[in-house]
This record gives sequence, C-alpha cells and structure tokens, in this order.
Amino acid sequence: MGLSNFTSGPDDDPNTPGGPPAPPPGSGPGSSSGTGTGGGPRGGGDPDVADLLIDYNAKFRTAGPTLFRDALIEQVLAVLIGRTKPNVLLTGSAGVGKTRIVEDIARRIALGDSLIPDQLRDHTVFELPVTNVVAGSGIVGSLEEKVRAIVQFAADPANKVILFIDEIHQITGGSSSHGDATHRKISQILKPALARGEMAVIGATTTTEARGFDEDPAFARRFTPLLVDELTVAQSRRILHTVRPGLIAHYRHQVGVSDAVLDETVRVAETHARADQHRPDTAITLLDRAMAVRVLEHKKLIVEAEAAGNTALVTTLRSMPQVPLTAARVREVATRLLTGNARRHTFDVATLHATLTGTLQGQDDVLARLTDRIARAELDLFPTKVPTTWLLAGASGVGKTATAKIIADQMTGTAPIVLNMTEFHTPADTTKIVGAPPGHIGSDSGQELPFDTLETNPHRVILLDEFEKAHPAVQRLFLSAFDEGYLRNARGKILDFSKALVIATTNAAREALTGSHTGFGAPPAAVSTRSLTAALEGFFDAELLGRFSLVVGFNPIGEATYRQIMAAEYARQRARICDRKPRLAPLLPPEIDPADLTRLTAATFVASQGARPAQKAVRAWIEDRLLAGPSGAPSEPAPVPAEELPPAAVPSAAAVLPDAAAAPDA
Repeated sequence: MGLSNFTSGPDDDPNTPGGPPAPPPGSGPGSSSGTGTGGGPRGGGDPDVADLLIDYNAKFRTAGPTLFRDALIEQVLAVLIGRTKPNVLLTGSAGVGKTRIVEDIARRIALGDSLIPDQLRDHTVFELPVTNVVAGSGIVGSLEEKVRAIVQFAADPANKVILFIDEIHQITGGSSSHGDATHRKISQILKPALARGEMAVIGATTTTEARGFDEDPAFARRFTPLLVDELTVAQSRRILHTVRPGLIAHYRHQVGVSDAVLDETVRVAETHARADQHRPDTAITLLDRAMAVRVLEHKKLIVEAEAAGNTALVTTLRSMPQVPLTAARVREVATRLLTGNARRHTFDVATLHATLTGTLQGQDDVLARLTDRIARAELDLFPTKVPTTWLLAGASGVGKTATAKIIADQMTGTAPIVLNMTEFHTPADTTKIVGAPPGHIGSDSGQELPFDTLETNPHRVILLDEFEKAHPAVQRLFLSAFDEGYLRNARGKILDFSKALVIATTNAAREALTGSHTGFGAPPAAVSTRSLTAALEGFFDAELLGRFSLVVGFNPIGEATYRQIMAAEYARQRARICDRKPRLAPLLPPEIDPADLTRLTAATFVASQGARPAQKAVRAWIEDRLLAGPSGAPSEPAPVPAEELPPAAVPSAAAVLPDAAAAPDA
C-alpha cells in the first residue's frame, strides 16, 4: 500500500512482512472470472487489457480506512453516479493524499460498504498507468489499438468499471513537460467516450500540473474538478498514530516508537519541510526514514562489535527486543533528508559580531542591531515559514555589501547568492530569475537559474545588491518570496525561501541618512526607522517595504572614520603579505606613520564614495614603501644571473666593453 495510504492496517504490499496475503489464483488482473470485488478485467475480448490495468479492489480490500476524507469521498461518489460526464479530477498539492482517496473507494466497494450507492455496487476500480499503454507501442497503430481496447472494456456496462488515471496531466495537450504527441493521442481517443458518459473516470494530478488541462479545454470540460486540501497538523498527528503499527510490522518489530516521538515527528516535519512538501506525507516519510536509519545503525553496531571480538556486546545487542526511536534521531534525519541532505552551518554569534566590527568601521550601532536579530532568530522560539528579510540602506561605500558577505561566510560557510539588480532594469528581466514561460524563447534551454541551488541547500544568504535599480516588476516578483516563503518559477517548480536570509542593499534615500548639518566634521543626527522608511517609499512600493523584517540605515563615512578604515585595511593587508612573503615583513612597519595617514586621508577621502578609495590608497602606500627599500630611496632592482636569462637577453662583451674587440687576449 505504501506510506501515503494513511491507514491503521498493516502494510498492504504482499511482499512486505505483516502485509495482506497475495490474491488467490484466478483473481488477479489477468483473470476473466472476477466478480467485481477483486478480480481482473472481465469480459474483455482483448487479453492485453488484463496486462494494462491494475485491480484496486483486490489490491486494497484489506487496507485500513482513510481518515478525514469522508466528505470528499462522498463528493467523488456523487459525481460517479451522475447521468452525464461521470468523471472526477482530483487536484491538490503533492503528498496530500489524492491517490489514497481512490484506494479507499475501491476498498469500500470491495467490502460492500453501506455508503456506496447502489449504482456503483459490484463495480471495480482499475488504475490505468500511462506507461503501460505507451510501453511497447512503437509499431504504428499499436498505441491506438491498446487505448481503444481499454475504452471498449471500460465503456461496457456489463463490466462495471471505474477507470483511474494517476498523473492524468501526462495525456493532456500541455507543454513538453506534461507529455508529448504520443501521450496526447490517448486523450483524443478517450474524449468521445467521456463526452457520451459511457465510462466513469477518476483523474488525479497536482495543482501545478493541472494547468495543462487549460491547453485542452475540450478534454477538461468533461471532468468535475475536486480540490484535495492539505490536512492540519492535528490530523497529521492522528494519521501518524494509525500508520505506526504498519511501519513497525514492516521493520519486523525491530524499532519501537513512543507517542512522544510521534508528536515530535509531526513538529519536526512541519518545521523542516520545504515549501513544495505537504502534510501528511512529510510526517509519514520522516517517520519511515528515521525508523530505517535506526535499523541500519543497530545493525552496524552489531557488525562492529563482531569485528572487535566483543561477544558480550554482540549478545546484548542481539537480545534487545526493540531499538527505541528517539526524538534526537528524528531531528537529525529531518535536517539530513527533508532539506535536501543539507545541514545548517553552525556558527557563533559572538564571533560573527567580532568579525563584523573588526572589519567594518563606524557602523558599531548598526552591526549590533544586525547581530542581535541573528541571535534572536537562533533561539528558534517562533518558527516561521517566511525568510528573514533585511533592507540595508546607505550611501555608497559604507559597508552594506561587505556586511552581507561576511554574514554569509560566517553563517553558511559559503558565498551568498548574489544578484546585481542593475542587470534587471526591464520587466522582461524577470525571466532571468524564474525562467521563460512555456512556449517562449529559452523556455526549454535547461539553463540554471540563480535560485536553483536552494533546492539542495535552503540555508543560504541571498544578496540583492542595489535593489532600487531593479525594475518595479522585478522588485514585485519577490513579494511572494517574502510573504509566502516560496517563489514559483516558469517551470512550475517551487523555490523554497523559508530558511534563507535575504539581504537587499540600496543607495536610495542617502540624503536622509547623510542629513544636513552645520560645521565641518559634525556628525549627522541619527535617522529613525520611521523617517528612513518614509524616505524609501519614493523608491519602493509600500507593500514591498512592509515585507522587510528589518530596515536599517548605515552611517555615512566621515574623515575620522575614513582614517580608521585605512589603518584597519593596512593591518589586514600587512598580515596577509607577511604570511605569504615573510621576507618583506621588515620593510613594512606595524602601522602607517600618523603623518602619512593624515596625508593619505586628505588626498583620497571623498564623502560621496565612502570607504571605497581607502583600499586603493593603502595598497599604493604599501607598494611605494616596498619599492623605496630600507633606506627610503628607490632601490636598484636585484640583478638576474646571466645563466637564468634567455640567450637573446645575454649581453655580448662588445656591448658591455666597446673596446673589448681591440684588446689583446689575457
């Protein structure tokens, strides 16, 4: 039956320990003597039909009941007994249990449930896997022959068939991702029978893939769509309790799972699941994987003890009736599995703050606010499904981009995902972020998009540099990512932003941050968050600004701060050079001479450029110092031995001594 069935019964796979016994001979899909409660296709003149369909009545008659879906099952049954177009399309997110609803209907019919209407009694639910029809249909006309045989079988009232097509979007006239011309032939053959109401069909597809139906309206209007919503956390917890016996039986009662661990599994799955994963599948999958890991760990301990010759430990391990599954193991598996096997990088907030303040000068109050926000987020007291979003405003060269890069290095151990927003100055540039829509140029290129890496590691820092220079259409593209925690690209893939730190920088409203003040060198007054936000509204939509959890303004760089920046930059560059080339250490003093520092500040400081000229000025000063040598005067370059020079570069004796040719031999 698989984990997605959400039942309290044992595993339904005949090959699984504790599962139901295999159907008796003559009752499988290849049988022609079925009674409608578990046999294969009956009354079909073409024997190939028996090999193409899967009898759900026989497969799921011993399955446990489906929870929390009674109302939806009643809606499906009401459509199936309709006089015209008795066809249902179940749509919903992946993992919410669409297929399980069909399995439960087959179970109820097989058991003669009183809820089943008289019109559907003795019916059989058959699944039609599209791959079964397409496989082996290379000969012209063989595909059409198979589909017509299935239609003839399903449309015969004597056979009492309900046809189920999972992933039905594959046979609609959608884009290349939905199916090709071979698949679309199937829908064209099904249309007449569906229109006449000769056969009852249940289709299932995800909400995203259901868009392919819009491209074939003649096929879509023959179905009644029913939305399968996501279950709540409490309902998922109840379902987890019902699947526990089947999972324990599957692992041969080697793993014990307490009620407290089940509750923790639901909570951890809710916290770590990506945006494209849904309840209750997330919790069930996590529990299954955690139990599997526990079995392998126990086996590994026995093997290692045997290799070490520790017979006492081997005896103890083998005598354990059950290995308990702990909440810590569930959390470890969740971080390794549900987040694309990516672990969150561990870091120390105090070290981060020290690195920021040691690198950036004149921004102590701003950096304290940022690290305070990070420390609060690390407490993880209020789990959220939206990313942490900051907007760092300030003049050019005050350290906004450098701050983002340092935070990325400390928090994730990798460089940030950087988008230079000056490259997105037209509405069409949104395709550089989410890809080209189906049918447009580049839609099938397969080119990697900037946020594709979030699928393998959602714990990333995203830097939107110079955000105000992007077109408003590009800026609004991030509204969904900031507000809902995900962004859907043109391929229909959901990009999970919920665990990312998004840092946008802007030079907008720098006049408000710089302020007007009297007197040279007087520091500007601090700007409140309210005043800064009001100034930024001239550059961004108000609803976009409201999505930022923190809007902070960086202090402008004055001459005194610029002097400190040059001193700190020199200390960093000197340490780097001395480490790489120790022989140059005696030529570089521990600090720049105060007089030289004053001269460099006066010569290179430009208020509008912030700290940007400081690095070039310090590098030029270091190069001048090394070229001057120990005496302070320009030194002669070291001579190169003649044997190391190429032949053409070795001077002749006549070139060095003009009269050498006339001189007698020594």
